[in-house]
Amino acid sequence: MKESILRKLRIPRFATAALVAVLTAGTVFAGAPSALASGPAEVGETVPAPSSPMVGGYLLQGTPNFSTIQMDLVTHFYWAFSTISNGKCTTASQAGINAVLAQRQKTPNLKVIRSIGGWGAGGFSDAASTDAKRKAFVASCISAFVDNGAVDGFDIDWEFPVSGGLNYIGYSPDDRENVNLLVNEFRAQLNAYADAHGRSHRDFLVTAALPAGRWQDSGDNVHGAPYDVLKSFDLATLGRTLDTINLMTYDMGTGYSPISMFNQPLYNHPLDTSGDQYNSIDAAVKLYKSQGVPANKITLGAEFTLKRGFLVTDGQNNGLYRPWTATGCGQSTMANALKPNSTVLINWDPYVYSPYLWDPAALRLCSFEDAQSLGIRAKYAKDHRLNGMFTWELTGDAQNSQLRAIALPFEPEKVVAAPAPTVRGALIRPVKGTTFTGEVARVTRSSAASLTAEINWGDNTHSAAVVRALGHGTFSITGTHTYAEPGDYTLTVATVDPDPINSRMVNAIACSGPANDHAKGHLLPAPNEKSAQWADRHLRCAPQR
Repeated sequence: MKESILRKLRIPRFATAALVAVLTAGTVFAGAPSALASGPAEVGETVPAPSSPMVGGYLLQGTPNFSTIQMDLVTHFYWAFSTISNGKCTTASQAGINAVLAQRQKTPNLKVIRSIGGWGAGGFSDAASTDAKRKAFVASCISAFVDNGAVDGFDIDWEFPVSGGLNYIGYSPDDRENVNLLVNEFRAQLNAYADAHGRSHRDFLVTAALPAGRWQDSGDNVHGAPYDVLKSFDLATLGRTLDTINLMTYDMGTGYSPISMFNQPLYNHPLDTSGDQYNSIDAAVKLYKSQGVPANKITLGAEFTLKRGFLVTDGQNNGLYRPWTATGCGQSTMANALKPNSTVLINWDPYVYSPYLWDPAALRLCSFEDAQSLGIRAKYAKDHRLNGMFTWELTGDAQNSQLRAIALPFEPEKVVAAPAPTVRGALIRPVKGTTFTGEVARVTRSSAASLTAEINWGDNTHSAAVVRALGHGTFSITGTHTYAEPGDYTLTVATVDPDPINSRMVNAIACSGPANDHAKGHLLPAPNEKSAQWADRHLRCAPQR
């Protein structure tokens, strides 16, 4: 939906500034193929990873509506949620079961997994507390969802054992070990079901949704306490016995956070003074691997819904990592930021590789992911040989662009995407107090369809751009603006594309003096972990002499 160019402008009092870099935005999805083994083993044994990567999706609907979802891209469908009542799995309506069975007919290779629990769901601690209760609970789940052919397994979404969730769900110091025993019970009964029905043990799955490092309730009614996943889960054991761990690498910037922050940052941010070193995707993956979880047993999570935000106390850092007074995004779609009278600005953060919305008038920050940033995360998952990607939640997608973005590295033959656009900056010579009118950027793409565009001038103002077709899919983006004060500005050009998966944001820099070497070259994802910090973190002007 957006092809964006960010450029750093130096506006001297009585001099001109030259734009220094010409940048090309190419595809971000290159990477070595994952080498994954196959299927589950016996109770308590090490479970090899699936033979093919996972593209999973949760859907929070009692009667799932698949009509707007590109289900041929989904390998594992997580039907949320069954809960626990009187020690038993709550059942689904016949309409819900019929909807799932009908979808299975359309996509026969689809794995359907019933997710049990969710945020605020109680009953786990008691249901898992004894051998008899575990047996009765698991048997009820199989009776409700496997006997009728609706599902191929179960996902345990216990948020959280021991501490960290809402207090009313119930806790016990024994929860951590009882999670392991509950997983073993699911595996034992599913294996027995397979034996009784002439099926393979590998036909049935046991997975769990586990948290990334985040801020939660301490368990003592203390909001904003750092949550320790190791107190809740024996990761080494679960890494052996589960078919996959759905790592919830989102919800890292919520009402539990002590300061405003990104919801699903890829890397830690230098402005983050909160003190939680695991509050990023990369840090969470490294933590799980350090505890013995195989990389190809980790499935990386992504939240589609645009809803996480903060009302902050001041405008420093564009609202990032500041004290806040209320939560909430205030925006339902990215397109709202492009409305002529809107004060909302679209920005891109080069440290965490995420877009965000910033409203300087309302002092509201909104963290979200688009097709480009999710594609970067999917590339990370593939390059680090993880099990794949999953999303919470499928109805939050924009034109299936986000689902296609996370699927593209793993299922390129199924995803139809135009070649990535080429973006380059034009030469600008702004002067303090003088109105600049001219070309800001050029975009070349495979489609010659018309574009609309907006320019964020970097000084908390934005305006509609003039887009002129030059032929052969090339467009000239021009604008008019007067800077009131000298200084450094980040300028963003956002063009609205009919297909959001073709969105791109890249950084460039303009200086009144010479630029250093870091300001040159293209800024695509690096092919290996060692250089994955990317050059655009280091763009800066050379010191004036």
